[in-house]
Parts: sequence; structure tokens; C-alpha cells
Amino acid sequence: MTATTPEQPSPSTRLARGLTLRCPQCGGHGIIVSWFKMRPNCPSCGLLLDRGSRDFFIGAYLINLIVSEVLFAIILGTIVWATWPATSWDALQYIAVAAIVVAPLTTYPFTKTTWLAFDLIFAPPADKDWARR
Repeated sequence: MTATTPEQPSPSTRLARGLTLRCPQCGGHGIIVSWFKMRPNCPSCGLLLDRGSRDFFIGAYLINLIVSEVLFAIILGTIVWATWPATSWDALQYIAVAAIVVAPLTTYPFTKTTWLAFDLIFAPPADKDWARR
């Protein structure tokens, strides 16, 4: 590594940092402004969080959809299995609608930072990925 290139964290470290809403590069806090908005760059290390592509976070939306649907299927299956044969289908219908709306909203920031971690694993940051200070 050169003097200007920071040490690269391991893939598991990047993923753990992403899952805990921290910068996958340095582990710094504060990259999330609000539940639905990230800062343009990490306040600790200066990494640009959108990686320079207008549609960068489409992968995060895909992860969000997959995680939400899997959680939904597991919860739905568990409820049906636990209450069978006296399953209350009316109650289950309302629970299912609520869950399918709440799950993506709940997992949204986690999937964005996790997607950033995956991207950094396969395409480590280059000089263009750092904010000018």
C-alpha cells in the first residue's frame, strides 16, 4: 500500500460495519442523516458513499426487496404452522399487509450500507472515491 492509500478492511469487517450502519471503509459513525438519507461522504474518512454512479443504490433496493420478502415468508409460514389448523385467515391477511409495508421501511438503511460494503469488497475505493478536503 502506498502512503496515500488507506489500509483495506477485510470483507467480513466491511459487511459487519455495513450491517451496523457504519462506514464500511473506516467504521466511522454518522453516515446516516435520517432513516432515508445518507450523507454524500463519510465524515470520518471522506469516502464518497454513492460511488459516483447515478443508479448505484439499485442493488440496495434489490437486497431490500429480497430481505423483506424472505422475512415476510418466514413470518407468514411460522404463524400458519404455529396456529394450524385453527389459523385466523382474516387476522393473517391484515398482519401480512402490515408486514409487507413495514419490512422494507425497517430494513432500508441497513440494505444501503450493506450494499455499499458489498460494492467496496468487489471494487475497492480508488482515488476518485474520496471527497476533496
